[in-house]
Amino acid sequence: MNKAQLLTDLTRYVAEEILEGNAEDLEPSTPLLELGILNSLETARMMRFIQKQYGIAVPAEALRVENLQTLSAITDLVHSLQSQKPG
Repeated sequence: MNKAQLLTDLTRYVAEEILEGNAEDLEPSTPLLELGILNSLETARMMRFIQKQYGIAVPAEALRVENLQTLSAITDLVHSLQSQKPG
């Protein structure tokens, strides 16, 4: 899947599942951690979504602040893990 589609899917997930549809100001560069949009529980839920949706298990060592700060960073992480996935 290309990055643009990943970004769209992840943005939709955050908008619908975390922000309950209240996401008018949600941008790829929105600071998710800084604004409290992503916390430990929501991060775990998002990682389950990524695993279910894309068949990618995000390794614990990849769950660093720099990979979770924005939708762009999360998209880059998922895209890089996708490209490493065999098959």
